[in-house]
Amino acid sequence: MDEYSRIVIEKYCMTHRKTKKSKFLWDLLELSYNLECEPEEWEALQLERYINQEKNPELQEALEDLDEFLFG
Repeated sequence: MDEYSRIVIEKYCMTHRKTKKSKFLWDLLELSYNLECEPEEWEALQLERYINQEKNPELQEALEDLDEFLFG
């Protein structure tokens, strides 16, 4: 996964700390550091929803990168 994408997602999570979306993305981001992790199917579906709803193109691209890395 591209390090720039990680930074974009981390920045989003830090500025939106109290939302379900930021908690979910933070958890997935932490999973991305563990090569032995196997994310669940519901997580892939939720991430896809967030990608489709995202209006910020930079964050959307970072989420697509995360999706490809985790569920690829």
